[in-house]
Amino acid sequence: MDIPASPSLWLLGQKNIQNSLLLGFLQQNLSLNCSIKDQSNLADQGPIPADLLICIDASGLRLERCHQILEQLDGHKVFFINLEDDSEFEQMLNWPLVCGFFYKGASHNHISKGIASILDGELWFSRKLLSRFMASNRKVPYKATKNVLTLTKREKQILNLCASGAKNADIALALNVSTHTVKTHMYNLFKKIDVGNRIQAINWAKDHLPEQDFS
Repeated sequence: MDIPASPSLWLLGQKNIQNSLLLGFLQQNLSLNCSIKDQSNLADQGPIPADLLICIDASGLRLERCHQILEQLDGHKVFFINLEDDSEFEQMLNWPLVCGFFYKGASHNHISKGIASILDGELWFSRKLLSRFMASNRKVPYKATKNVLTLTKREKQILNLCASGAKNADIALALNVSTHTVKTHMYNLFKKIDVGNRIQAINWAKDHLPEQDFS
């Protein structure tokens, strides 16, 4: 029976006593295979294992350089340590691969607990930061109008084809129906959404149909 390999972690930062002590603690408490890598020449480290957990030390790191590093780490789970409170680095929350923030002064126990959660598929951000992110990113859910609810699937398909520039003959060919049938559907949907021509119908659809229905 094969024994599962222990998770591996790269800490991108300086090889100083603080980072060495942190990795020693993580190796002992989480059984992680840890190593420190120079963040300035990440491309020289060779292929990055697919299941690698990445820790970025924010000490002395410029935001522009941080973006460059994240672009090279697409597909990996990434978290930051030594962040300042309310720093510009918090905008990294917008990156899907970023899983957690640990601020300056965080204890080894706190970081270890957070990493264990990240390894279990969770996120590790402060409630204050998540509340601010949610407040700025949430939107009112789409609410269908009465006219939308009366449109048939076929009528929505015709609207979609109209938006792509298709003529009645093209629509008939695509849907395997006669041009007369297309004209009948067009007349009916025009009445339902209260428009007088194709351009008005297309503009109405873009304003009122959610993307998943406009197909």
